[in-house]
This record gives sequence, C-alpha cells and structure tokens, in this order.
Amino acid sequence: MSTKTHNNFAGIFCDHGPKTWQTHTHGALNNKRLAVKDVFAVKGERNSAGNPSWFKASKPAQQTASAVNKLMKEGCSFTGFTHTDELAYSLEGNNIHYGAAQNPKLSGHASGGSSMGSAAAVAANLADIGLGTDTGGSIRIPASYCGLFGIRPSHNVIEKDGLIPLAPPFDTIGWLTQSAELLSDVGNVLLPNQTINNVDTLVICEPLFELVSPALQAPIKQLLKKAKPYFKHHKELELPNSNLLSELADSFRILQGRAIAKMHKDWLQLPGQLPQFAPAIAARFKMALALTAQEEQEALHVQTQWQTLIAKNLNTNSCLFLPTTPTTAPKLGADTSALRMQIITLSAIAGLSRSAQVHLPLANLENGHPYGFSLMMSHGNDKSLLACVQQLAAHFKQDTLA
Repeated sequence: MSTKTHNNFAGIFCDHGPKTWQTHTHGALNNKRLAVKDVFAVKGERNSAGNPSWFKASKPAQQTASAVNKLMKEGCSFTGFTHTDELAYSLEGNNIHYGAAQNPKLSGHASGGSSMGSAAAVAANLADIGLGTDTGGSIRIPASYCGLFGIRPSHNVIEKDGLIPLAPPFDTIGWLTQSAELLSDVGNVLLPNQTINNVDTLVICEPLFELVSPALQAPIKQLLKKAKPYFKHHKELELPNSNLLSELADSFRILQGRAIAKMHKDWLQLPGQLPQFAPAIAARFKMALALTAQEEQEALHVQTQWQTLIAKNLNTNSCLFLPTTPTTAPKLGADTSALRMQIITLSAIAGLSRSAQVHLPLANLENGHPYGFSLMMSHGNDKSLLACVQQLAAHFKQDTLA
C-alpha cells in the first residue's frame, strides 16, 4: 500500500496543514521557519500521526497545542507539518505510506526517526526549527544522523496538550536546530523558569563507549578528550553491577510497550477497521499488546535502579558525557532491526531517569558522516544544560578556527 505525497519534498513535508502561516510578526523567534511533526494539534487542522487510517478517523483540532502556540506568538512562521514514522513508534525514519526522508547531509542515508521530517527540514535548510517528540530517541537519533543540535527535555517540564501520545510516561516535546544558540532560544520560549547553574563537572561512564561501533570508538574518545578541558572537575560513574547496562534496552522496550498498549489498545483492535502498518511497526504493536504485568514490574525495578544511579551521580552542576548513537546514519532501506536495540541501550538512560539530554553535532569524521555526542543532566536542569551546550559548542568552534 502506498499513498506517498507528490510534493517537492516527499518524506519531509505533509500535503495537509497550513503553509507559511504566521500569527505574530514580532518576538524572540521572529521569522524563524518552524517545521512541526505531524502529531501536534493546530486549530482547524487534522493530523495523520504517520498513518492514513489515523488521518481518516481524525477530526479537526479544537485548539492549537500549547508548544506550537508559544512558538507562533514569538514570531515563528509555520512552514508545514512534517512526516513521522507511524504513531512515532520507530527510530528508522521510513514511512511506507508517505516515504522516507532522505538525509540532506548524507545522500542515500536515513534521517532517523520518528521526528524524521522535522530533522530533514532543518538539515536541508527548509526550516530553522524542527519541532518534534522524543519518547525513545526520536529527536536525539535524527539529530545525530543529520548533524543537528537536538534536545530531549526533562520529562513533563513542557505541557503536552494537543499532542498525539505514544507512551505518556516517556513522551517529551523536543526540537532540532542548526545552532546551539537557536536551540537555547527555543528553550527560553518553551521551558518553564529554571535556575541556570554553572555546569563545572563532567561525569564519564567508560562502559558506554563499548556500545559504539568499533570504527567510532576512537572518534568518540577524541571528542571526550576535547570536551574535558572545559570542565573544572571530572568524575567517573561506576555501575553497581555488570547486568544493569545489558538490561537497559529490554526494560525500556517493556515499559514503553505497556504504556503504548494502555494508550492505543482500543484503536489497534477496532473490529473491521484495523489500520495497516509497516511490518516492523505492526510486530512492535503486537509485542506491546502481549506484554504482561509481571514483565512490567521487573522492568520497573531496573528503572528504579537507573533513577537511583543518576540521582547519586548527577546534580545541578554536573552532566554526563555519552554517545548518542552507536553508528552514523544507516543507508536507506537497510535492515536496522538489530541496530534498534543497540540505539535504545544508549537512549533509554535519559528516558528511564526522566533526564534532559542534548545532542551536539561536533564530530569531524574523515568520511564526512554527521556524528557527535550527548550531554545529559538530571531532571529539571534543562536550561543549565542548554547554557552549557552553547558554551561548549563555542569552545569547539574556537578550537577549530585556532
């Protein structure tokens, strides 16, 4: 089945929704082009959430989502809705109904999902700000693949009204930009008032580097070496047991799956109206519906251990250095089934601990592939993290020019 759009940017922009729409001509983000993942409500418009069955059943929104409204009031120009993987339940960035968003920075490669359209729009300079969501990595993975700054904020610090949910215990509203400055400017609009602390301690967890592909282990360690001088203190994060890291991905898979089943069970099981999904996403929904309460309890135990570990090692003045993705962007159409769980092992740390994480696209690989690293801070320190990222990015730029 294929209902691909026939606009000039198939796989990036949706055919439905407003184009070049602006409500205010003054503000902190005046004339910044805003691309919005097709899961946010805009008054009078419908959303597809990446699936034609959802779009067919949807009704025009009664109100615009608060996140979109706040950005529009600061002068943004709404460029268009952008495509997403179906119900945002993928990290691949390839929708069987609407197409794949080819990576503008790496021809023939994926943009990553599920905020694929928003990432591709910014990477192709078709938008300045890509608004999206991040449940299991849907901002951070596209940011890594497309060479963008991207933030997954602390869980529940930004209102999620008008948002089509995937798994509410993990859903966050995030955004992508080409610069650290604009990433922070958007944060000033969307984030609540927070004390901005000086982040002077870099926390390092050596076992995380072993999760990166062999070809990228030297580059990620070089990035760490380059980042270290900008922090007054360095601290090792030691894992309490060897199993905790290996249990990350499966625990997140279970907790996310149970939340998805609770949220979407009725729609997924409508008699005679079963939506058609890509095979991998259909299998994921089937798996989610089959998970048990016992599996959920065991996964919650692992989550508690990670929350305790992060609370013990991170505070208002420290951030964790970690790889964002184990590889650079895979080729379009490549089998990424094994890669998915490797990615989630890294991305689940922020999800399970409800922490804020930013990807910094500061690697300079010999093959030209976009890559970088992440910094993560404990819950509620989003603005401190954004200030730290802005300063660190400036230092990296100075070193490059020197």
